[in-house]
Amino acid sequence: MGTPFLFRFREPLATLPSLLVLLALVVAGVQKASELKRHEDPQPVQIALMELPPPPVPQPKVETPPPPKPVPLPRQQETPKPVSKPAPAKPVSAPIEPAMPTTEAPLLAAAKPQPSAPTTPAAAPAATPTRPAPPVPPAPPPPDTANIESQYVAQLRAHLNSIKRYPTGREASQLRPQGRVRVWFVLRRDGSVVEQGIEGSSNSMLLDDAARKTINRASFTGFPEGAFGDAATHRFTAELEFVPG
Repeated sequence: MGTPFLFRFREPLATLPSLLVLLALVVAGVQKASELKRHEDPQPVQIALMELPPPPVPQPKVETPPPPKPVPLPRQQETPKPVSKPAPAKPVSAPIEPAMPTTEAPLLAAAKPQPSAPTTPAAAPAATPTRPAPPVPPAPPPPDTANIESQYVAQLRAHLNSIKRYPTGREASQLRPQGRVRVWFVLRRDGSVVEQGIEGSSNSMLLDDAARKTINRASFTGFPEGAFGDAATHRFTAELEFVPG
């Protein structure tokens, strides 16, 4: 009888469990290695480079000068107190003896105080003479505006009467109207005419029309300075008399 099959392969079969265990460990290691793969973040990482500020410049120290030493004030000299002289002793009556030449008399005379000279007050400084203020010239009198305005109006009326013209034409030569026309007109300060009109008619259209033409033909001068209260315009009236020649 031959050798059993299992007994013949007993050694390979004995190593079979260890091979299975090794294979299981290898498979477990492969799975663990697949789990430990590197995880990459899909978002890119931005790295910003910041420039460091320059180091502060050291400022030089300012040395403050030491405070000045106090200067001692000079001492005031004390005025010497006047020494009172002792009163001269009264002479004691003694028996009269013959005078003897001594030197006490001149010494006593020199010891007598001399009367002090009276002090005269210091002369006051002379006052400087003040110059009188120059006289203020009187203000010029205001111009007589009423007289100026009346003269200007008289010039206007004289000018109008000098340039007026009697109406011409067949109708005027046949009717020969005669009368006075009172006109009004407004002037600016430069003498230009603003508007005009008939204030008093002569009951003749020919004479009224001739008065209007006289105003249009006239060249007026400007207002005098200060006349009519510095108004921009002024209204005037004039009476024109027309007589057939």
